[in-house]
Amino acid sequence: MADFTDWVVGFLFNNKGEVALVSKTHPAWQAGKLNGVGGKIDDGETPAQAMQREFSEEAGADIAEWREFALLKVQDGQVHFFAAQGDHELRSMTDEKVGWYKVAEVTQLPIIKNLAWLIPLALDKNNAYATIDYFQNH
Repeated sequence: MADFTDWVVGFLFNNKGEVALVSKTHPAWQAGKLNGVGGKIDDGETPAQAMQREFSEEAGADIAEWREFALLKVQDGQVHFFAAQGDHELRSMTDEKVGWYKVAEVTQLPIIKNLAWLIPLALDKNNAYATIDYFQNH
């Protein structure tokens, strides 16, 4: 049986119509693409605590007010998706560069394909919570 892992991914939106994304270098299937900021949930952490920690470690901004808007169940784990609002300064804290990107142009960029629907879902203030089963053969 494969290891089961929980991850978090967050989308920070500013008042200029932009979203903070990270240019991925790893894992290999994400290399060269943009994704939300995130990572693995550590033992003893809640998803919200992991989201706050990961964003601080990768983007240099401490954001306490994250709203979980979706849970994506995948073959070997699940991904908790969060959204936050704020005009924070971003600093790339790892080899993966973090920057602001116009939300209206995201689908024209080299993104992880799920961002095309996750970002609009994150911006939907009427969306309480979505659970998605996403199982596929690789």
